[in-house]
Amino acid sequence: MGGNQIVCGNDQQRKNMKKILIIHTGGTFGMVPMKPKPTLKPQEVQEAITHYIPELNKIADISFQMVFNIDSADMSPEHWQKLATTIFDNLGSYDGFVIIHGTDSMAYTATALSFMLENLPKPVILTGSQRPLAEIRTDARMNLVNAVEFATREIPEVCIFFDTDLLRGNRAVKISGNDYGAFVSPNYQPLAEVGVDIKIHKQYFHRLGVPRLHTAFSERVLAFPYFPGLQPDALNWLVDAPVDAIVLQALGMGNMAIENTSMVPLVEKLTAAGKLVVITSQCRRGEVDLTRYQNGMLIAKAGAVGAGDMTHEATIVKLMFLLGRYKGNIKKVREAVCSQLAGEISL
Repeated sequence: MGGNQIVCGNDQQRKNMKKILIIHTGGTFGMVPMKPKPTLKPQEVQEAITHYIPELNKIADISFQMVFNIDSADMSPEHWQKLATTIFDNLGSYDGFVIIHGTDSMAYTATALSFMLENLPKPVILTGSQRPLAEIRTDARMNLVNAVEFATREIPEVCIFFDTDLLRGNRAVKISGNDYGAFVSPNYQPLAEVGVDIKIHKQYFHRLGVPRLHTAFSERVLAFPYFPGLQPDALNWLVDAPVDAIVLQALGMGNMAIENTSMVPLVEKLTAAGKLVVITSQCRRGEVDLTRYQNGMLIAKAGAVGAGDMTHEATIVKLMFLLGRYKGNIKKVREAVCSQLAGEISL
């Protein structure tokens, strides 16, 4: 289970409790005010959690493991692979998992884990905070308490808990760097809300079958926002670039220019070059529908695929995952990108 694993609480407290593994990856949560350190030791993070949140041991039998300690902006597929492998290797030893993670790339990590852990039978809850655990007005304490609470329940999917909401991980997006309610699920109702009582809103995403771990990813994906006046000729370099998929974040339901600065020829060139063009929207709510307007229809005719109601973040990670899984086979990726892998898209 790793040399950095630490167990909290005594044997009597742990008896008959759900076993939860807390995995620390870094982020604001574990920062130490006034005494900055490049890397906190596992014992120091565990001691801080035990000191500031002693009641965790009343909820579950807690174990702790640090897999790495980085700013979440430095997160990469290599880190996702390590996290997924850690969880998969411990599925038989724990009833649930909580991942302490920096907020900036949390939605990307949650999405990646939801795809990598096929037929996940137990809860994996990511959480973090806007203020460090040691600060007086921190949100870290309640975020972790509630994340552990949900990790003891029968929730067989990867989620994010933040502020008062339990969100499907691959449906979540970060919308604020300042508010405690930093995450929303724009196209899918929260799975649960926490107040005086816990309100369950959605059925969880149950997947039958033997749990499987998929770790292959491809980084040959690029993403660009469309804006009025964008000169498509400036993107012609993509035709020969070492990328297999391009995500264009369009307007509204997937619209881009088709007249003076038409994007149609560019999409045609990219498609002819064997690349996949996927259209997402700059609108957080709603879906991409390339059949609604003439602009979208011409973009689709040129070879692009609409991302439906997937988030921009989920679309990027899904393409990285599918390109890795199918070893760059664009035909298979095209067929799979709009299928549902882990509840990330409405069918």
